[in-house]
Amino acid sequence: MSVAKSSTKSNKPKPNRTVRSGRPTKEQAEQITAHIVDVAMQLFLESSFEAVSIDHIAATARISKQTFYARFASKEAVYAAVIRKGTDDLFRPVLSESNREESIETILVQIGLELSKRALAPAAIALDRLVGSEARQFPELARVYLENAVHARSMIASMFTNAMRDGQIRSGDATYLAEQFGYAVVDGPNRAVVLSGKTARTEKELRERITRAVALFLDGCRDGVTRRD
Repeated sequence: MSVAKSSTKSNKPKPNRTVRSGRPTKEQAEQITAHIVDVAMQLFLESSFEAVSIDHIAATARISKQTFYARFASKEAVYAAVIRKGTDDLFRPVLSESNREESIETILVQIGLELSKRALAPAAIALDRLVGSEARQFPELARVYLENAVHARSMIASMFTNAMRDGQIRSGDATYLAEQFGYAVVDGPNRAVVLSGKTARTEKELRERITRAVALFLDGCRDGVTRRD
C-alpha cells in the first residue's frame, strides 16, 4: 500500500507581505496642506491667533506635528496661508467674460450682489475682524487683504471704462468711480448691517437694496443726455 506524500509546500509559513504606503503623491500632499489650512482657518476665526496652538491645529486636523511642520515652519506661516486663502475666496472674480457685454446697470447689480453676499457671510465677517485685530502684529498680511480689495476694484474700474467708451456714462476717472462704488454700494451698507448685528438677509432684500443704490450711483455718473428717467 502506498502512502500519500504530504505536501510540505502548504505547511511553509507564508511570507509577510507588508504593503508600504510610501510618500504621498503630489495631489495627496496638496490635499493635506489644504486640509490643514481649512482647519486652521476655522480655529482662528472661532477664536484668535494667540489662542490657537500648533498642537490644537494638529489634533483637530488629525495629523502629527511632523506632518504640520513638513508644510509650515510655524503658526505664523499657516496664519499667512489662512489670510491669503480667505482674501482670495472673498475677492475672487465675480463675473465671467461673457457677462461683460451686459449694460453697466446689470453688471454693477451683479457685482454688488455677489460681493455683498460674500462680505455678509459669517466666515467673511470673522475674517475681517481677525485681520483687523492682528494687523499690528502682521501688517504685511493686512496689506495682502487690502491689495486683493484693490484688485477687485480694478476689475470694476474696467467695467466703468467700457461704459464710458460706449457712452453709457460720462467720461471720468474709472478707478475713482470703482472706489466710490465700493464704498457706496457694498462696503458702507454692509458694515452698517454687520454693526447692527443683523447679517441674515435674503437675496431678494439684497438685490432690491443694491438695485436702488446702483441706480442712484449711476444717476450721478450721467449727464443730461445719458441720464435715465
